[in-house]
Order: sequence, then structure tokens, then C-alpha cells
Amino acid sequence: MKGKASLLKVYISESDKIGASPMYEEIVAEARNQGLGGATVLRGILSFGASHSIHTMKIFALSSHLPVVIEIVDTEPKIKKFAVRVSELIDQSKKGALVTIQPVEVMEYKPGDKYNPFKSF
Repeated sequence: MKGKASLLKVYISESDKIGASPMYEEIVAEARNQGLGGATVLRGILSFGASHSIHTMKIFALSSHLPVVIEIVDTEPKIKKFAVRVSELIDQSKKGALVTIQPVEVMEYKPGDKYNPFKSF
């Protein structure tokens, strides 16, 4: 994958679940199962959204409602198709979310060494 592509961003809360699983894990697993180029989950430290409630990781705010952003890059057709699936997962969770798609240009996309946690040093 090189050149024009699309970036799907999904903004949710780390506490959002589908059944017993975190929604961000379900979205990333689904992206992998559908053969998308790659996905990254980023955890935020402060946010507010449509409800205008502040979510923070300050010690006095005992909450697991920190923001999570899932970023997925692939071709525009694959991203648009996957966005429909993300919408279904969000509906299934009955939680709020923000989903955006933006054009990006891929400069490099190549695999690195496969991570093996059992590899000896």
C-alpha cells in the first residue's frame, strides 16, 4: 500500500464493551479479520465529547472512561466498507462514539520483524 489511502478514526471510551470484551479490541480484531492494512489504539488522558462530560486520568477522578482512539489505514473503498461494520458494532454496544474518515498519503508501509515475546535475547 503506497500513495492515496484513507484513515478511519474511531473515538470511544475505554470502558465501552461489546458483551464482555472491550469495544476497541473487537474493532481491531474485526479489522484484522477483514484484512485491513493496520490498526492502532491510542489511550488519551483528557477528553469531552457530545455529552460535554470531562473524562480525565487525574487521581481524584476514579474512572475508567478515558478516551480511546482507534486508527485504521487502508484504501478508501476498504475503509468505507469497514466504517459500516464499525457503525454496527457501536450500535451493538449502545454507547456513544465519533467516527471520521480522512484522506492520507501513505509514504511507507512494510512489515518489520515479527514480535516474539518468547525470543531469547
